[in-house]
Amino acid sequence: MIFCASSEVYRPVGKASETVRLCVEPFLNTAFSESSLATLEGKLRYVPIIMPDEARERYPARSRFRKKEKVYDCAPQLDYDVFLNGSFEEQLREYIGGIAPSAPHLAKLGASKEQIADFENIMNTAARRILAQREQASG
Repeated sequence: MIFCASSEVYRPVGKASETVRLCVEPFLNTAFSESSLATLEGKLRYVPIIMPDEARERYPARSRFRKKEKVYDCAPQLDYDVFLNGSFEEQLREYIGGIAPSAPHLAKLGASKEQIADFENIMNTAARRILAQREQASG
């Protein structure tokens, strides 16, 4: 399974969102390729929507499965204030928290129970592992 991400954001949080994406996307692709998910054909496309309260109605969450393309589009609304004022760790946890609910939808891509369990385990440990990698790289 391939993971790819972009975002729909209100400009002031664009840099924070991109910083987190640049950590999460390669981490998840590596973790997926080293697990049973490596044999799952399909794509998890993550497009979090990070908008202030007054714009949330115009930019609703819109996750859906695209059967012909074998793509699950995960497009939740995330907490704008976390990306505006939160720490990197808070932003990372919010970002990953938006991906994690995709687990049951992977069955639509043909994921087995084992693959869904691997996905859940990866998501449950991703923030901690990414933070540890960053700390190790900086120090």
